[in-house]
Amino acid sequence: MKLSNFKSILLVGIILTIWAIITLLTDLIQPIFIPSPINIWQSFLEMRDNLPMAILVSLGITLSGFGIGLVAGVGLGLAIAYSKNFMEMVGPLLDFTRPIPVLALIPLFLLWFGIGLLPQVLLVALGVSVVLGVETYEAVRNMPLVYIRAASNLGADKKTIFKTVVIPYIFPYLIGAIRVAAALSWGLDVASEFMGAQVGLGYNMIVQQIYLNTAGIIAIVIIYSLLAISFDQIIRKIESRVTRWTERSKISFEKI
Repeated sequence: MKLSNFKSILLVGIILTIWAIITLLTDLIQPIFIPSPINIWQSFLEMRDNLPMAILVSLGITLSGFGIGLVAGVGLGLAIAYSKNFMEMVGPLLDFTRPIPVLALIPLFLLWFGIGLLPQVLLVALGVSVVLGVETYEAVRNMPLVYIRAASNLGADKKTIFKTVVIPYIFPYLIGAIRVAAALSWGLDVASEFMGAQVGLGYNMIVQQIYLNTAGIIAIVIIYSLLAISFDQIIRKIESRVTRWTERSKISFEKI
């Protein structure tokens, strides 16, 4: 076992121990505010029959919305960077809509699309696309001109430069934004399921909230966290395979 992994496990063990001592052996905190790990485990066992379907529904909403938002956001950013006319037409609209909180649009989504999976998926897709659209455009804008000029001097046209120079260059820089958008998509799923969902992890969280079951809420938060961490690890593994050709920094600031 690596030393870093051992330190992480040790830290988690210390936190759980302190948590258990405070919640089980003292009366410093009421269970309605912070329940004990045992209460959380009991709540998990009580919900376990409903969890498989809830997880599948939330996975479907999140992955569908993330996929649509990924394609739409990156495509929009590339289109803005590629075409000046498109940038002049769509750029101001993107700048206007970007600061708008996505969650503030929930009442409008309910009015426009009603209750169901469609508005939930669209809400996740919108939040992801806004993040990736801006990050894609900024990645292209910050690309060193020397690469474009070198390709142009070798006879490459605009389409060839964009396909063989720009996209491969910006892809490693988009991975960070993609990971942020992936984490955001899980939070948007929680919000989207507050729009009248009848199944899903977010819906189960609403049920636990109605009955003031804090342990159940925390149990669902832990499940969301595990799903988000797993999704992030998958993205990192895909990145390591797809961008093997990129140079990685080995600098450790402790040695500087």
